[in-house]
Amino acid sequence: MTVHDDASEPDDVAHPETGRTPDVPVDAAACERFFRRNGLPLLVEGHSLDRDVFGRSAPFLLVVLLAELSGAVRMGWPAWANVLALLGGAALVGAAYAALNVLRGRRWTTLPQSVGLPELAFFVLVPALLPLVFGGQWVDALVTVVGNLVLLGVVRVVVGYGVLSSLWWGLARVVDELGASLLRLVRLLPLLLVFSLVLFYNAEVWQVFDRTHGVADLVLGGFFLLLVVLFVALRVPGEARESLADAAADVPDGELAARFSRRQMANLAAMIATSQLLQVLVVSLGMGVFFMALGTLTVTPEVMALWDVDGGTWQRTVELAGGSGVEGAQLVVTQTLLRVSVAIATFTGLYYAISVQVDAVYREEFVEGIGTQLRDVLRTRARYLTLVPREIDAPAAR
Repeated sequence: MTVHDDASEPDDVAHPETGRTPDVPVDAAACERFFRRNGLPLLVEGHSLDRDVFGRSAPFLLVVLLAELSGAVRMGWPAWANVLALLGGAALVGAAYAALNVLRGRRWTTLPQSVGLPELAFFVLVPALLPLVFGGQWVDALVTVVGNLVLLGVVRVVVGYGVLSSLWWGLARVVDELGASLLRLVRLLPLLLVFSLVLFYNAEVWQVFDRTHGVADLVLGGFFLLLVVLFVALRVPGEARESLADAAADVPDGELAARFSRRQMANLAAMIATSQLLQVLVVSLGMGVFFMALGTLTVTPEVMALWDVDGGTWQRTVELAGGSGVEGAQLVVTQTLLRVSVAIATFTGLYYAISVQVDAVYREEFVEGIGTQLRDVLRTRARYLTLVPREIDAPAAR
């Protein structure tokens, strides 16, 4: 790698549109913090699972491990027996970790130095011993193993790809867009409202969701969520490459800084997808709240009786007091209203996701917004590469 002289190039370059001079971190640690805040932790050189993913998640995993000591508790046992079981479970976990240290040639009291494969195997398997030892519950043990594996997978994605940082950035972007791109939202929302209102005031829709079971609601919601993710995922890789190439053209040493490995390109795609999915979620939540309020005010018990709708297994009544000659009103919130509102919000989210994928003006505005962020990232990365050794010649091999 060719190391650039820090004094040979200006650290700050004016932004091509705003004219402002971005603040570029001056040391490697500050650059790495900048990458993580922008949802791109894989831009950190030497990024590893045991240190940067599971190591950073160690406090959370420890809390989960302590909570899983409750696997030794049995509902039919008296309180004193459950207390002894908890103490016995803690002793069993401690003894298992001491044995792991001995097998690895360490002192039995050695604390974990990193969270690698042995520690992860300990986290998955040892808590599953508790329901087996204290009650012979092999099904609970299997559920514990599967649950811990799923949890580690979620940690791998969320922490490894900076999903939380991407959500924070995306939320700030949604707030900005709601103010700065009002015309675009006004262009899309009338179509959303017409589409949604036609469904909402349809007696058959209410009858369907009045008689569905909770499991069916979850399956339907999961299906539409999968469709939304699929629509977004189909366009993200191309957007990531396009945005990165455009940003690199506006940054000194941008071509070098934009040489991302496959894993880093996947990180960038995940960051963009998270931002788009967050916008879909915000629109869906807003529409859901709107239809909950609208249904409470307009779909009265008399209307539901005409539609042959029972209202589900629960309902809440809200009394509105009248005054000055105005008669009071009785508003009813039902389980069916909640189900219909969630269903309409889900349909709306799917419609919005499809619309923004084919709307050329939106695509241009979104890609430009991502490009603004990427220009700052590439400036920081250009500085970072002068501070940290890197095999830059063959990024695709990583």
